Amino acid sequence: MSSASALASRPAAAAPLRASVARRARRAATSTRAVAVDPDAANNAVAAPSSEPSSGDAAASLKKRIVALAAASGRGLDATAAQKAAAASLIADLIAVNPTSDPAMSAKVNGDWELVYSDTFLFRSSPFFWAVGKMMGETGDFFYGAHDHQTGMFGGGVGRVVQSLDLDNNRIVSDCIVKASLGIPLLGFSPVFSGFGSVITAGRAVAESGARVAVVAETTTVRQDDTEMIPALNFLNNTTVPIEDAMRQLGGGAAPEVFLDILYVDDEMRVSSLEDGSIFVYQRC
Repeated sequence: MSSASALASRPAAAAPLRASVARRARRAATSTRAVAVDPDAANNAVAAPSSEPSSGDAAASLKKRIVALAAASGRGLDATAAQKAAAASLIADLIAVNPTSDPAMSAKVNGDWELVYSDTFLFRSSPFFWAVGKMMGETGDFFYGAHDHQTGMFGGGVGRVVQSLDLDNNRIVSDCIVKASLGIPLLGFSPVFSGFGSVITAGRAVAESGARVAVVAETTTVRQDDTEMIPALNFLNNTTVPIEDAMRQLGGGAAPEVFLDILYVDDEMRVSSLEDGSIFVYQRC
């Protein structure tokens, strides 16, 4: 082939190559346009609300479930093993979303609180029993059981329990309504007489740390609320016992100081525990 023929054939051979390169360029441009990010879509994606519940929503749901379980189990007094386990799990979840830092130092802890659930005897919401239990040591459980048996005979028991806190002034007051009966079991199952009244214990309460309150019970007053009580049997009405002084004399030193831990508090509910881990759940009155 002559030089002229070879030069003439080169443009013809290069034409398909140029066409192939052009097609690839067009496909690349189309692909780039297809994956381009829409700025508005990106902003909308970032601004979309999360499907996860907020801590406030979680707390509200947990509180409803705790109150429902408490109502179904007599404030925990008649709870089955399964109900106790469920309550412990719900309470632990609620404590985990506590919205109040340093709850013992917060103003939210002050006010009147009604007991709605406990995993121990309801009357142990009173500082009187905290002090007696600490003074008795290992025999405290026997005392609690004996007291529960005595107050539970012939339809007796514990009624409304309210605990009032005013940590600004270092005060705690517990008002526990108790129905007590006296009967002769061998002669039947009806009490000879019964009545109900309030056992009111007052004491000092000092916030020691972000969650802990130190308490010393000072006095206990018996108030007769049953208007049908026979007057001759009402001799203890409005009697006040200086339990701090009595325990100081019995113990040969200072009266027992006990500790109450505030594990959760908001505008509606408070969860507290004693030194032995006993749990009390209160709703604001």
